[in-house]
Amino acid sequence: MVNSILDAAYKSAQTKLWEPVQLDIWRGQTGLSKHNTLVEYDADHYLIKEETTHYGAKKVIIKNKKTGLISEKTL
Repeated sequence: MVNSILDAAYKSAQTKLWEPVQLDIWRGQTGLSKHNTLVEYDADHYLIKEETTHYGAKKVIIKNKKTGLISEKTL
């Protein structure tokens, strides 16, 4: 495995591009999907983080479902 990584590194140095590591035997899992860990805040946003500030206000960090824009909201 180490030799395959070094071969790809040397090839990348020559071509100035990212080269894939060629493994003869792949022992890892294939066909895995990423789990959705986002919690729904409302119809348009996901809840990223909820916290209480040092002066007692409640603040939420939310992510827009359509645009991916992250914003803060003080309640």
